[in-house]
Amino acid sequence: MMKTQNLSDTRLPETPHIVVVGAGAMGCIFGGKLSQAGNRVTLIDVNPEQIKIMNERGLMLEMDHGTISVPATAALATQVKEVADILILFTKTLHTEAALNSVQHLIGESTIVVSLQNGLGNAEKISRYVPQERIVIGTTLVPADLKGPGHVASHGPSSSQFMDVELKHPRWLDDLVELFNQAELNVSLNDSIMSVIWSKVAFNAALNAICAGTGATPGVLDGDKAFQALAHDVVHEAVIIGQLSGVELDEAKIWGNVQMAIAEHANHKPSMLQDIEAGRKTEIAAINGAIVTAAEKVGSEAPVNRTLTYIVQLKEHLNGQ
Repeated sequence: MMKTQNLSDTRLPETPHIVVVGAGAMGCIFGGKLSQAGNRVTLIDVNPEQIKIMNERGLMLEMDHGTISVPATAALATQVKEVADILILFTKTLHTEAALNSVQHLIGESTIVVSLQNGLGNAEKISRYVPQERIVIGTTLVPADLKGPGHVASHGPSSSQFMDVELKHPRWLDDLVELFNQAELNVSLNDSIMSVIWSKVAFNAALNAICAGTGATPGVLDGDKAFQALAHDVVHEAVIIGQLSGVELDEAKIWGNVQMAIAEHANHKPSMLQDIEAGRKTEIAAINGAIVTAAEKVGSEAPVNRTLTYIVQLKEHLNGQ
């Protein structure tokens, strides 16, 4: 692990080197917008052909106001030499440790690591590589569909929330928020970040898992009583387990967000459904599966989430994963 230094009173560099690990839909949206705002951004991916396309063509971002093209710097982890001031993780949770291991040489004594990944347990994995005082965790509600290498469509309202793991609100954290908001990424701080993360997990447990299991988008399922009942049961169960785990959650608000997503993003394919269609391994273990694990830790059960976990894992098996 890198040497620790006290960063509570430090500020971010005026022109920080931002490294985005994972050039999927979310990585390209955040990396593209940060780059468009004038920041030095390096996108790290594991696919040489996709890296080549992004470097030659740049990033194509289809937004509500039109499509923009942003020049990109993309590379394999081994090709990047400059230490990151800010390292943003957008890999799937199941790849977090492998990703961090591949970029250890980019983590310096003052590198800030930001995780806006789905699921539970990311902070614990990151803390094996970076001191907790330099870890930021949170969630993002940016809808993003990957249409090709570096080509992303993102429509509708979006927002993100994060906080430093130790809840100490160091000065550099305000700099980080300003950096993101200057790039029109609509970020805010939240001291109750674990409530935010658990709320997102409950939200994803309903929409991602059900869409992945059925192969349908929210709009196709909208109006079906079975879909509504199952989604509600998933959220209710997740809230109970979260509360037993010591996290304050607002079930009505989470359910309202699920209903809003169904109405406003009817044709959006949740990431888990995209993974199933592409034959990739999903994040089911870090979402519904994590709720099951959390239930076991508090001496309870989560049978609805367990069943959905099994169903999606069976879909993965049929895909050869």
